[in-house]
Amino acid sequence: MDTLHLITVCETSASDVNASAAKLAVRIAGQSFFTGNEAFKKAAEVASLVSVLKELGISEDDIHLLNVSTEVESGILTKTSSATYHLLINCQSIDLLGRVLAAISSQKNSKLAAISWQYPDLEKTKRDLVQNAVRAAKDAARAVADSLAVPLLGVHKLSYDISGLDTELRVPEVSGFAMRRSKAMATPLDSLDLSHSTTIVVTVTAEFMVDTFTHNDK
Repeated sequence: MDTLHLITVCETSASDVNASAAKLAVRIAGQSFFTGNEAFKKAAEVASLVSVLKELGISEDDIHLLNVSTEVESGILTKTSSATYHLLINCQSIDLLGRVLAAISSQKNSKLAAISWQYPDLEKTKRDLVQNAVRAAKDAARAVADSLAVPLLGVHKLSYDISGLDTELRVPEVSGFAMRRSKAMATPLDSLDLSHSTTIVVTVTAEFMVDTFTHNDK
């Protein structure tokens, strides 16, 4: 097998992006047990929060019941059994986020469980960054090849990594308007920047094939 002559380069491309929306996971302690659409109408604590959110401009379509959990001491589950309702609220405007968080905090039975930041045109941003880093890697490899006076033949291997995205739901302990996020990112909610931004970084590592060195003896 012919020996491969390779030039390995590593290039990065980065961009700051601002969150345009957020998804909120909320826990509600209820005094009665209902499932499905009944929970929104007959569970008083859930209905109360939904009513307040609708007044703020949150659509019913943006409020989802994820699940209902309960502990049954007698072994018999009835509609009078207490329950914990887990809701997902899609706040499509970052401008509404402060008021939505205040509304959740104002409900004594409601607790914010997590925030998931949403960024506009995220997939396009990632594609653009990958392309920019690939072009930079190609230019770097060509410059090295030119310096070595060898032809650049093509790509042998290329990989990329994307970091900096802060979109995942976090599950902190919540009390009123104070939130402890994960150990890696501990930030109280009352000091949280509601115009959240992050830096997306794409790192490309590429191996380019080059021709063998030519020795010109004079």
